[in-house]
Amino acid sequence: MSQTNFNKRSISIIRPYINRIISLQLSKPFFIKNFFTSFPIDTSFNRLESLVLNDFNVNDDLSILISLRQLPRLFSLKIYFHDCNKLYIIFQSICRLPVLKYAKLLRSNRYGTYSFPPATSDDQRSMTLEYLVLDGSDTLATIYSILSYTPQLRHLSVEHIWGYNNIPIEQFIFPCNLTSISIRYWLSSFNDFASFIAIVGFKLELLRISIFDQTVVLDAYQWQQLILHHMPRLHTFLLYYHGALIKDINGNKHCRTLLDQFSSRFWIERRWFFAHRHCNCISHNRPPNLALYSTQIRWLKFCETGDFLNNNLCSYQDPIFNLSVGPRMPIHNRKVVANFPFQFPRVTELELVSNDRININSFIDNLSHIIILTNITYLNISFNNQWLNCFIKLLNHMPNVQKLVLYVQSSFEMEVSSDQQTNTVDLVCNNNVRNVKIIGQLPLVTVQLINKLFPRMECLWISNTKTVLISFLRILLSNRIHNSHLSSFIAISGDDTIIEPLKTMIDNEKLLDNYDIVNRQCELCLWW
Repeated sequence: MSQTNFNKRSISIIRPYINRIISLQLSKPFFIKNFFTSFPIDTSFNRLESLVLNDFNVNDDLSILISLRQLPRLFSLKIYFHDCNKLYIIFQSICRLPVLKYAKLLRSNRYGTYSFPPATSDDQRSMTLEYLVLDGSDTLATIYSILSYTPQLRHLSVEHIWGYNNIPIEQFIFPCNLTSISIRYWLSSFNDFASFIAIVGFKLELLRISIFDQTVVLDAYQWQQLILHHMPRLHTFLLYYHGALIKDINGNKHCRTLLDQFSSRFWIERRWFFAHRHCNCISHNRPPNLALYSTQIRWLKFCETGDFLNNNLCSYQDPIFNLSVGPRMPIHNRKVVANFPFQFPRVTELELVSNDRININSFIDNLSHIIILTNITYLNISFNNQWLNCFIKLLNHMPNVQKLVLYVQSSFEMEVSSDQQTNTVDLVCNNNVRNVKIIGQLPLVTVQLINKLFPRMECLWISNTKTVLISFLRILLSNRIHNSHLSSFIAISGDDTIIEPLKTMIDNEKLLDNYDIVNRQCELCLWW
């Protein structure tokens, strides 16, 4: 949505009904800042219960978070932001919201170390927060500190936990009513996990966890003792392990013995059943991997490391694993597609790598036999200019793709031939892509085709260097005849020295009438 349209709709739709709004979602710093400038948070939003802020700029808009304390019915808050170092500032503000029950914090920059001091008084703690989702990478010490702010927490979901705890926790006040914990990647030791559960797990009813390359977690008896002593109320246990294929001293695969350990009376009485699969690594000098998982589990993608399946290693492998795979699935080898005997009905997000030099018609046919192409909403694909026409044909078979990531292969950063360009222009592009992310440098001739290739594109993100950014943007803005939806552009810029030259170019050539341009976390953001 353009800046002008956003302002018009805000005035005509929001202002007359401001005291009747129950749920509100705002995206991009420009929208967020303009909206709350026009509509400052006060008691007029007296019915607002749910607020989503996507791409929130903590440095400029912290006052917005502080003003949320005036909302008497704000029960749910989701914030997506870039700078993970600001987590502490955001979380402190959240804990002061008077009735908040659900909070979800997502960070694009997931990795980094930062200070997160624990709560030391009740004034810092939230007495209402019950659901907390952290989509980022946090140290174990940070998690302990966060929990000291949330004594009433019942449900905790964390993307990554790594490192170890290096702070004394004897004086902490931890939540005593945690009933659900979900950990996407546990990257610390099993002993650290056991210590963590011993503190917060007594009332736990659901545990979902994935652990990688730590064979110690495959000790079924160790899990049994941990559950009996520290999780006596647990009724749902979802475990996912991915690591090296285990063999005994004679070099024989350990699969049958492993499954027998997780099939004792303890596991059967609780109806916790397990299965496994084997994967070949993309790197041929590494041995095959093992994936052991609860049969109830629904995981983001089956082969976390981008491996592909090997049906020949073991006769005890799970025969119906494919029915639970989703939503994301990586396909790193075109031969896998042609030879797969399975279908994956849950897949909505697809990653395609090493797809050059293929027969596009047979590739699409093979792919459609294992995945419902019309269900795909996210596509991550390696790309080169010689494969441009094939890419368009493939995308036309996925009309519901909303977000597209293009990895431009460095060996193919070259100009498109005039014949190829003519053929491409003649093709019908009937996709519905709204957000495009280009990693790598496209030839400038290809840039001329972007608006034609994605006629409904609203936002474009690129990783071009500063030396070509002005030329890239000039071509993009000069060829918008095929796309009236494009209204934002983001590029890796490094610093803000490029802003003035871009303004001069836009103004002198009259490419845009009304726009904002800022530098944020090494990204150039242009919105009009």
